[in-house]
Amino acid sequence: MYDVIIVGKGPAGAQAGIYLGRAGFKTLILFKDGGSLEKTDYIENYYGYAQPVEAARLLEEGVQQAKRFNVEFVEDEVVMFLSSEDKNIIVKGLKEEYTASYVIIAAGMTRKSLNVPGLKDYEGKGISYCVTCDGFFFRNKKVAIVGYTRFAEHELNDLLMFTKQAYLLTNGKALEFNASDYNDVTVIDKQINVIYGEEHVKGIEFKDGSKEEFDGIFIAYGTADASSFCIKSGIATEKGKILVDENKMTNIDRIYAAGDCINSYMQVATAVSDGALSARAVIERLKADRKNIKR
Repeated sequence: MYDVIIVGKGPAGAQAGIYLGRAGFKTLILFKDGGSLEKTDYIENYYGYAQPVEAARLLEEGVQQAKRFNVEFVEDEVVMFLSSEDKNIIVKGLKEEYTASYVIIAAGMTRKSLNVPGLKDYEGKGISYCVTCDGFFFRNKKVAIVGYTRFAEHELNDLLMFTKQAYLLTNGKALEFNASDYNDVTVIDKQINVIYGEEHVKGIEFKDGSKEEFDGIFIAYGTADASSFCIKSGIATEKGKILVDENKMTNIDRIYAAGDCINSYMQVATAVSDGALSARAVIERLKADRKNIKR
């Protein structure tokens, strides 16, 4: 049990961790990679560096600074948040589950998901992004998972609890896990041309002109980024960005967000600012919680 779990170890996540750890709160940072900073060569417009600084160095120094304040780091891919009966937040990862009083999402910019005609038309009409949420409605029906990564495998395992008529559609991508472990699953590696239907989704047409009908389709394409786990968790977004109030809190109590996932001006400086402000808001609530317990 943690006071705070932060999702993402980039500038926003590490800065939030530094503030929380320094204030004495038990903090865990979950990460699957170093985000956009890890893919950048040099940063030359960040305060305090007279010369361009290697982005990898800036990232690592932020991590080490947070560790100095006893912040824990665990590599895992977050797929969903759940609120428990005692008002704590359960963070579901691909490896295990974690629990905290508060969460700060600092997962960076949401990545582009599957982009094919018909996808948006049938969202909520047979197309879903959450097997845990909607799998029951497709019990014993013919259902597709669109994806190719470990995130897709996670969703596939959940789907097999509801139906044995499961199909895995990779959209031409190479699988990142061994599909032969799943004897009941049919794998189709053709590229998707269009998702079609009427009032409800009916199936998928592939680039080679062939078609396959489905009762339902779950999208688990790419990795479990902020857009996917927000949809699954009921967190409000707009144009790919997480919506927050003046205190950086989302529409779900105790879940906050910071950095590129809320900010259109995607800079290290604004990410650090967001991390500090979200941490301050959470620290104030943690202090109030402790006072109430003492009474």
